[in-house]
Amino acid sequence: MSAEVSAVGVAAETGHPRTLLLIWQNPDTRVFRRVGELVELADGMFTFRYLDGARDDGAFRPLAQFPDLERLYGPGRLPSFFRNRVMSRHRDSYREYLRWIGLDEALDTPVEVLLRTGGSRATDTFHVVDDLRQIPGGPLVSRFFASGIRYLPGAEEALAGVALGQRLELRPDPANAYNDRAMLVAVVDGRPVGYVPEWLLEDLHELRGRARSLSVIAELVNLDAPSHLKLLCRVEAVLAGPAGD
Repeated sequence: MSAEVSAVGVAAETGHPRTLLLIWQNPDTRVFRRVGELVELADGMFTFRYLDGARDDGAFRPLAQFPDLERLYGPGRLPSFFRNRVMSRHRDSYREYLRWIGLDEALDTPVEVLLRTGGSRATDTFHVVDDLRQIPGGPLVSRFFASGIRYLPGAEEALAGVALGQRLELRPDPANAYNDRAMLVAVVDGRPVGYVPEWLLEDLHELRGRARSLSVIAELVNLDAPSHLKLLCRVEAVLAGPAGD
């Protein structure tokens, strides 16, 4: 592991880090937990550590690359566990994929791709998200793709009328039979155009609770894309203070 992230005692003091959270869904209980924290340091290196969610759920098993739940790993290059969750640049469809996720080839770093797509894979229940708890008292910008569009009657028709830069709304969906914390993404007249992804729900609920202001904007509409890449939403918030204050 010397070429990637190796185990060390403390993180290097290299400037202002960017933090990504690793979310895991227990396949039996369906509960989502924050289980890990990947930090991108100012010099492009990374550290990784587990969070309490990994230790608190008896069903969670450490990643083969990071077997110790108590250690801080790094700094080192982006670990293969995360790197392998990004589409290869050698794929014929890569340029179209970048267009769908709204990234220029000059800006398609693995971290940016992970944060826009969630880094989901069909073979496990892990997802990667921005740490929405950071930047206390300051501005925050994050993005997510609306999910569940194909399950909402009329959503695709409503989406066809959404303009780039249009303000969207987050609305509760208490009648949701699967998750009473579900949030709909809707146009201002109330028509839903998707859902907030389940793995992002708790973080976004927390963000709404402590933000002085929060807006959701349609950054990209891809009517020709697969349903999970049709609507890229940009979240802009000004935070009232650290989480829990």
